[in-house]
Amino acid sequence: MNLKLLILIASVFLLGVEVMAQNKITVAGKVTDEQGQGFPGANILVQGTSTGTTSDATGNFVVEAAEDANLVISFIGYKTQTVAVAGRSSIDISLIADAETLAEVVVVGYGTQKKSDVISSVAQVNPETMLKVPSSDVGEMLRGRAPGVFVTLSNAAPGGSSNIVIRGTRSLTGGSNPLVLADGVPVNSINDINPNDIASLEILKDAAAAAIYGSRASNGVILITTKRAKVGKTDVSYNGYYGVQTVKRYFDTYNGDEFANLKREAARTANGGVYLPDASVFTPIEQEVLQSRQFVDWSKELLRPSQYQSHNISFSTGTEKTTVYSSINYMNQQGIYPGTDLNRVTLRLNADQKISEWLKVGLNTNFQISGRNEPGTQQPLISSITASPLGKIYNDDGTYRLHPTGVTESFNPLLDLKEVTNKRKENISYINLFIDVTPWKGFKYRLNASRKSGVRNNESYSTSKSQAGVTSGGFGSGYIEFRDSTEYQLENIVDYKKSIDRHNLGFTFVQSVIETTGLYNQTAGGLFPNDLLGIYGLPSAGTIAPPKLRTDKRDLVSFVGRVQYDYSGKYYVNASFRTDGASVFGKNNKWANFPSVGIGWNVHTESFLQNNSIVSNLKLRATYGSVGNQGIAPYQSQSVATARDYVINGTTRISGYTPGSILPNPNLKWETSTTFNAGVDFGLWKNRVSGTVEFYDTRTHDLLVRATIPSSTGYQYQYQNVGEIQNKGIEVALNTVAYEKNDLVINVGVMFTKNINKILHLYGDKNGDGIEDNDIANNWFIGSPTTVQYRYKAIGIFQQGENIVSSPQPLAQPGDIKLLDKDKSGVIDDKDRVITPNGVPNWYGSIYSDIKYKGIDFSFNVVTVQGITRDNPYLYEYVKGGSLRAVLNGVKQNYWTPENPTGNWPRPNASNDPANITTLGMQDASYIRLQNLTLGYTLKEALTSKLHLTKFRIYVSAQNPLTITKFQAYTPDRSPQTQAQDQSGTGGANQYPEAISFIGGIQVKF
Repeated sequence: MNLKLLILIASVFLLGVEVMAQNKITVAGKVTDEQGQGFPGANILVQGTSTGTTSDATGNFVVEAAEDANLVISFIGYKTQTVAVAGRSSIDISLIADAETLAEVVVVGYGTQKKSDVISSVAQVNPETMLKVPSSDVGEMLRGRAPGVFVTLSNAAPGGSSNIVIRGTRSLTGGSNPLVLADGVPVNSINDINPNDIASLEILKDAAAAAIYGSRASNGVILITTKRAKVGKTDVSYNGYYGVQTVKRYFDTYNGDEFANLKREAARTANGGVYLPDASVFTPIEQEVLQSRQFVDWSKELLRPSQYQSHNISFSTGTEKTTVYSSINYMNQQGIYPGTDLNRVTLRLNADQKISEWLKVGLNTNFQISGRNEPGTQQPLISSITASPLGKIYNDDGTYRLHPTGVTESFNPLLDLKEVTNKRKENISYINLFIDVTPWKGFKYRLNASRKSGVRNNESYSTSKSQAGVTSGGFGSGYIEFRDSTEYQLENIVDYKKSIDRHNLGFTFVQSVIETTGLYNQTAGGLFPNDLLGIYGLPSAGTIAPPKLRTDKRDLVSFVGRVQYDYSGKYYVNASFRTDGASVFGKNNKWANFPSVGIGWNVHTESFLQNNSIVSNLKLRATYGSVGNQGIAPYQSQSVATARDYVINGTTRISGYTPGSILPNPNLKWETSTTFNAGVDFGLWKNRVSGTVEFYDTRTHDLLVRATIPSSTGYQYQYQNVGEIQNKGIEVALNTVAYEKNDLVINVGVMFTKNINKILHLYGDKNGDGIEDNDIANNWFIGSPTTVQYRYKAIGIFQQGENIVSSPQPLAQPGDIKLLDKDKSGVIDDKDRVITPNGVPNWYGSIYSDIKYKGIDFSFNVVTVQGITRDNPYLYEYVKGGSLRAVLNGVKQNYWTPENPTGNWPRPNASNDPANITTLGMQDASYIRLQNLTLGYTLKEALTSKLHLTKFRIYVSAQNPLTITKFQAYTPDRSPQTQAQDQSGTGGANQYPEAISFIGGIQVKF
């Protein structure tokens, strides 16, 4: 940690210290409520200083102050009062409730509203509830906490992240990630924010709520507001935990005896149904292991229990003029795969300075420094499943055996543990400066300026002894990679509120400019002469690939207007309009408009329900609006030149450029989503039962796709706007106070979401047959979800004695896969293929409960995803052991043999992969998971006050302790072949096993 960083931390924790005034007297008093009862926990601050105290359990307080000082008394939900000491030694104060403050506040686009005034679809997630999930991934904390928010695992490695999809996938190629804003600043990843700093988190789901963010909000918006210091209060808090992780896999591989039988059966099939002697089936090493019975469980050898820890310290202090909140968080996570780990430090400083009654300035900063070791885990993890248990780990000299069984196709999964390194360092910073001007009541102007930057360095090297090194002839290889991105944002925000009698009006106007630049550079090489310098031996590498250098820039200019009106808190009408201009689109369509409108009715405020003993809240609301998507890389509307070498007389003389593969499209325009949303919010029996039911229908048109075009044009592709996608569904959230008596409170909540995703249109009728054409190459089909598989369907296994010759598969043999003849033509052809949704659930939901008894708290959260299928290549790909050739191990199945005719998997065959085995790849991935289980205890106030503490809580928690699923993988959340960024950041398939965690933690506030 460098000197500048140490100075920053020291400055943050020393702010707020002031010199105390002279001529002090002791002032004693009592704070009471409107009924005259003693008010505990009120803040009493000597104005203009940091000296203060809080009232005790009976409302009494004692503080030292100058004779001419003023005391400022405050408490959340009550009006702040200022009282002159005037030489008095005894002062009593009565606090008055502030009705507006007591109303629950919801953060919406460019402002806040009382919850009763919100008529669009906005979901709140309690930060305290989120923190019950101890994780480095904020996305994982949101799982099961808001209807319509579908969270799946992207990368379970240390520092990995989750995919967050709000109300279904709305684009074919434009991405599905929601816009995440922290204090109004767009962040690259939700994990850039320390969860301990989050004061509130809102999710804007419908277009009317998100339309004010226009072009960036097509996939929904997540608004994060970070903590700020309170006037007259100084807090120091610590939140830390330590945990251990282990792994569970939801499949079995063949053990030693089972794999031996599999090899015998595979050899038998290849030998015309006659068993071969073991000496002809097994290698000498395999025979030796069979005799010694020292079988190897490669997963147990490779994966290990690991530990992780997090420590967070925050400090806040505030006077009437200045408030400062700061925090530092340290996260260390060891991976269950040896050699993977994360070290991360996150720093935050939020400050507000009141210059005058009408002028305030503020600063929000967030710095994150992280380092990860991420050796390529893909191949070792695959090998831990496919390596034969009939092998030996070590050579006689104690080194790792390259081929454990002597079969050259099977590598030792442990080989790369010390032979592959991949170090990733990343620095992320967010700096936001704002100026608030409030020249008169109801009017506010904010200048919001921010800068975010991210710098990432990767160094990856595979030695000559690694699997890659051995297969390349005994040479090392690697690369050095550098990424740098910077974004500037400037916003002018004007907000005006005016009330006339019962008419309440609000106006918001925003002008915004965003500029983003990026730089990427990679140098790679191979045939390293030795491993002495690792990747730093790159200059002497035998081969050096041409450097990859890329830079890009994108700009966005926006104008926003919004009007909010309500009559007496009963009837609401809201409207907004946003126009955006983005540099990534064609010159003819850079600008687009995004309007929205909403209406609402607080029915429970009507006279006919005001005295109703059952209905305590009832609100009807409906919205309609549009948002846009600019989720394509810069320059895709233009033709990009490709570098070419000119060779003259066999010698490269000069480098030049030729037209690239993309045909320019000056008419390329915005992808637009339009949503109708209708909702009912209700509360019964004084809100002991409350909830929300919503219906939505989203149509996304002018989809951004890279279309293949005729080669006669001289190009291969063109980015076009085509087709339409629909997402419609229903969401239900129900919260109940199930029991409340004698210090025991039981709260129970249920959430349910059903989303139907389908493609309505694509390219139109190009064949002239009156039927819209599908895009089979991309697996896009009219009327089907955006992600599907298009395959034949297995309906069983051919049996001995069956009339196979007369079947649609006359060349099949007993033990082969029987396919569905969908069109009953008697022939299996392309028309018999079946569309199966891939990764699209029928519905998902959760049930959670919080139980409190005196100082004890207990909570649990159960999530479920139902009616979902995923492609599992471990069931059919040869390199993943799924082909039943018995060269490699694999996921254990009940395969067919003449003696086992009830087997539902094809007959093993050492010669060839079973025909049509890919048809068995689609598997039910539904699951029920106990996601979190937490038990805590908070010390009584009488004891904490003696220890000079405000709060002391200890807890234990389990994360993912139980999952019920039929999906044969490390997690049902995704397929093993997920096409996502792997550890190196170079892209590719990766499945890092998802962990089960057990932790213990402590929360202390001074």
